[in-house]
Amino acid sequence: MLPDAISTPVRFTEELRVQFGPKREIGRFLLDGDRILTQMGVRLYVSQDLRRLYDINRRHRDSWAPLMPVFDPANAGLRAGPAFLFELRDARGEVVATQVSRLLDLTGTTLKAELEQLSLFYRDPASQSGSRERIEVTAPMAGEISGRVGLSGGLWYRPDWRGRGLSLVMPRMTRTFAYTNWDTDYTISFVEQPPIDHGILQSYGLPVSQPWIKIRDSYRPEVDLHLTWRPKSEIASDVAAYQADLNKRRERVSDVPDTQKSPELVRQGSSRRS
Repeated sequence: MLPDAISTPVRFTEELRVQFGPKREIGRFLLDGDRILTQMGVRLYVSQDLRRLYDINRRHRDSWAPLMPVFDPANAGLRAGPAFLFELRDARGEVVATQVSRLLDLTGTTLKAELEQLSLFYRDPASQSGSRERIEVTAPMAGEISGRVGLSGGLWYRPDWRGRGLSLVMPRMTRTFAYTNWDTDYTISFVEQPPIDHGILQSYGLPVSQPWIKIRDSYRPEVDLHLTWRPKSEIASDVAAYQADLNKRRERVSDVPDTQKSPELVRQGSSRRS
């Protein structure tokens, strides 16, 4: 039997449902984010077929490292639940950015325990993992994170679209969309050292991080990651703060003659890094 074809994504606005959290504020933020991305020259699409993510990753290995097994539909552990993939496409329909989020059911366990047992990566670690594959977790917060957890990853910007301000919008939208769909207790991500060194986490709306998640002889030979997280209580407040800043920028733009308006204001004050 031939495998099912990879499904076609749909426009984000067709899939938008606000189920949890302050509905008015979250709905407005997500719709505003979609409009801002459109003004930047890209359109946001969403899919639940994570085979798309791996297909895009394989086609862009020159600018994108291999992906964690936790997002792989063929390998992901039993605690890996539903997921969605965000794609940004340019005017020609080409993918220029991605991010994925997957719901993890960590009820009765912790992020640290599931990582170190490799049970987030594989349904059956004993048969699916490599003989030398291992994860060491020293980030203290990993021992406290449990419950319903949204893991964001697969964040990639095509090189010619980096530094255009996409990072000010897309990670927040991914985190908020996961929360309002799944009622997550935490949203988390794993980040390598360079974004932290360059201060990019602030643009992602991630104020804190902890080292380390040390992965060896796995999907990559060696990678050291920081853990970042946002508890449920901070998602709505982050959205409110972002929305207030957005409104201030709109007011400043409206006070400037059209001939003097800066593209940077339209792009929400891009940090020139993504």
